[in-house]
Amino acid sequence: MNKFHYQPPRLTIVTALAAERKILAGLSAPDISLLQSGMGCESAYRQASGLPAGTMLGNIGVSGGMAPGLAPGTIILVDGIYNQCVRPACLKTSYQPDVALVDMVESVLKEQGIGYRRGMVLCVDEPLLTPADKARAHDRTGALAVDMESVGVAEAALRTGSPFFCLRVVCDPAGRGLERELLAGIDHRGNSRLLPLVVAVCRRPRLVSGLVRMAGDFSQAAAGMRRAWKAIRQPLLDFSQSAARSPDGHGQGL
Repeated sequence: MNKFHYQPPRLTIVTALAAERKILAGLSAPDISLLQSGMGCESAYRQASGLPAGTMLGNIGVSGGMAPGLAPGTIILVDGIYNQCVRPACLKTSYQPDVALVDMVESVLKEQGIGYRRGMVLCVDEPLLTPADKARAHDRTGALAVDMESVGVAEAALRTGSPFFCLRVVCDPAGRGLERELLAGIDHRGNSRLLPLVVAVCRRPRLVSGLVRMAGDFSQAAAGMRRAWKAIRQPLLDFSQSAARSPDGHGQGL
């Protein structure tokens, strides 16, 4: 009788977008699971919940830059998350990724000569679309960038006692706005939608310039994400083995 024992992945990465997942999948490994949550904190929490206790959990994706001077493609190594999301109701006001894990990732980035910024990010329910909105949020929190999913993954990791890390890459910089109509190109599941985007551009042809800038920004962000992931994926797996032997220091609410 053949006996097959399911071995859960040692590392699970949650992305919001199909495009982000595709970037990571091109450089993945058998012990790594990639989950596409779709947009928003609640979706990320739902997707990340229920994983086996101790599975290392990460959130990787693009973000809006809030600190001045952060160009598209800038890697943000997250050492804290401010929360402004209201759902799910269990969320705390802030989260801290696993300190030893963040330090390890930082050492790898330094050894590989990969530029990055280490600091806080802000997690929100609705995207910040204008430079003024980003500036106000940065002045209030000091956060380097803004996203919509990191807190959901952090809370799931906290509940399962899993080591947690977060790495974001700047897409649209602080000084650049984003037309709301261009968001029609992504559905709530994080998949691309060409037809609604074409309709939006046909209705407002001036959106073409914003679309071209957005595509260029994402291309630079994708390159930064790919470079960082290639450097850290094996060290993360190695770290997960040691964490499984001594599972302490998972992400905590601040």
